[in-house]
Amino acid sequence: RAALVPPRRGADALCQGSLGATGSSRCRSPPSDPLLRPYFPSQHGPRHHHRHVRDCQPVKYGNITYEAWPSDNRTGGPVATTRTFVSYIPPKGKDRKVVYGHFTFVRNPLRTVSVLEPGGAGGCQAYRRAPVEETAKLGKCLVAQNGGYFDMGTGECLGNVVSDGKLVRNSGGLQNAQFGIRKDGTMVFGYLSEEDVLDQTNPFVQLVSGVVWLLRDGEVYISQSQMAECDEIQTTGTFDKFINVISARTAVGHDNQGQLVLVHMDGQTESRGVNLWEMAEFLKQQGIINAINLDGGGSATLVLNGTLASYPSEHCPFDSMWRCPRSISTIVCIHEPTCEPADCSGHGDCVQGECHCTGDFWRGPACDILDCGPSNCSLHGVCTDAGCLCDAGWIGSNCSEECPMGWYGPNCQKPCACEHTCPCDRETGSCNTTYELAIQDQLNKEMLLTWIFLLSDRKTWISMTSVLALLLVISAMGNIGLFLKARSERHHESGDYLYHPLREMNGEV
Repeated sequence: RAALVPPRRGADALCQGSLGATGSSRCRSPPSDPLLRPYFPSQHGPRHHHRHVRDCQPVKYGNITYEAWPSDNRTGGPVATTRTFVSYIPPKGKDRKVVYGHFTFVRNPLRTVSVLEPGGAGGCQAYRRAPVEETAKLGKCLVAQNGGYFDMGTGECLGNVVSDGKLVRNSGGLQNAQFGIRKDGTMVFGYLSEEDVLDQTNPFVQLVSGVVWLLRDGEVYISQSQMAECDEIQTTGTFDKFINVISARTAVGHDNQGQLVLVHMDGQTESRGVNLWEMAEFLKQQGIINAINLDGGGSATLVLNGTLASYPSEHCPFDSMWRCPRSISTIVCIHEPTCEPADCSGHGDCVQGECHCTGDFWRGPACDILDCGPSNCSLHGVCTDAGCLCDAGWIGSNCSEECPMGWYGPNCQKPCACEHTCPCDRETGSCNTTYELAIQDQLNKEMLLTWIFLLSDRKTWISMTSVLALLLVISAMGNIGLFLKARSERHHESGDYLYHPLREMNGEV
C-alpha cells in the first residue's frame, strides 16, 4: 500500500531528488500540456490477440496484417534532408488553420536509422527517461525524434523495442501499430504477432511501437486501426479523444523511393496542432505510402545536429515563461552510415556505411568471405587470408601444378628416396606406385633425354661407338663361323645315302 504523504509546496513539489550522472531525472514536473493518452493508465494496448486483428481487417488484405517495403540503399549524397513547412489544414476554407513542422527524408535507413533507448543502452530496463537531446548526443545523431510510448509515472518503455539488433522489450504480441527494419533492409509497418517479432529468419534490427496506423498502402487507415487497437467499451471514449483532439504529433513512414520519412508537427493538446485524421490526410498529400503515429503531445520533440528544433509545449519547472522539452523514452536516431558488423569482421574499414576489405582475399559486404579466385584453389587446396594453401603434391598460386618428378609433400620440398632414382608418389613419397600412361611416357622421354645427355660428350661418344663397333664385329664373325660349320656338315652327310627297295625292307606282303 502506498503511504499518504502531504503535498510539498513551491520548488519541492516540482521535482524531488537531483539530476543523475547523465543529466536525466526520474521525477517530472506537473505538465502544462494535458497528457495525450490513448488508453487508461491501467494497461497500454488492446487485450485481444493478433488473430482478431487479422480476421477483422478488410478482405483485400487477406491474412497479411502489415506492409513491407524495400528501403532505399543509396550511399551517395546526404544521409538525411530536413525541410520545414508552414501549411494550411485544410488547404482551403474558412476553417483552415496554420500548422508548422518538419519532414526529414532519410536515405539508406538500414545503415542510418537506429531506435535508441533513453539515455543510452539499458535505459528501458532501468525505467529511465531522458530528453531527446541527451540521448541524441550519446548516439551521435544528426537528426533525432521521439519514438515509442512510455509510462509517465514509472518511465517504463511500452510496446516492442529492438535497438540495433538487440531485443530490448517484447510486448508479448500487443496489437499496436509497429514500425521496424529487418536485417535485409525491408521496412515493415502495421500489426505483428509475437512470432513475427521474434522470427529469426529475417530478424528485426530496429523496431518501435506506435498507436494508430495512419496510412496503409497510400490510403487513410484510421477507422480500421480503431477496430484493431481498441476493443473495449470503457476505453472507447479515451481512444476516440486521442484520435480526434488537436495536438503536437509525430509519425514515421516512407515514400515511393524507399526513403524513410520522419514527420514532426508542432502543437499543444487542445490548443493547436492537428488530430490524427488531419495528420493522415496531410501525409497522404505529401506522397507518403505507409505511416504510423508515434508518441505526441508534450513528448513531440525534434533535434537537429544536437539542437532543439521543435517548440515544446510544456512549461519549464523553474519559470513558466519558458518552454522545456519533456524527458521521454525511446528515440528514432538518424546517424552517419554504419557497417554490419561495425568492425567489418576485423578484415576491413567502415567508410560511409560500406566495408572496404583489407588484404587481397577477403570479400563480401561484411568482409567475411575468403575468395582466392574463380579456380577455388583448383580443388587441391584451402583458401586462407594469405592465399591458397595447397595440399601435399601441389604447388602454384592456385594449386594447379603437380610436384616436379622426384619431389613430393607440402610445397614439393621433399626429394624422393626410391631405388634406381625411380619417382615416388607426389603426396606421400611412397615408392610403391603405378603411373598412368601419360606419366610413363614422360618417364620414357626423361630416360631418352638421359641417353642423349650421356652421348653429347665427344669422348663418351667415341668410346661408346668403339665398343658398339667391336661388339658388332664379334657378332658378325660368330655368325659367319656358325654358317660355315653348318654348311660343311650338310656336305659330309650327303654321300652316305643308299637305295633300298621298299619290298626288301618290308618283306613279302
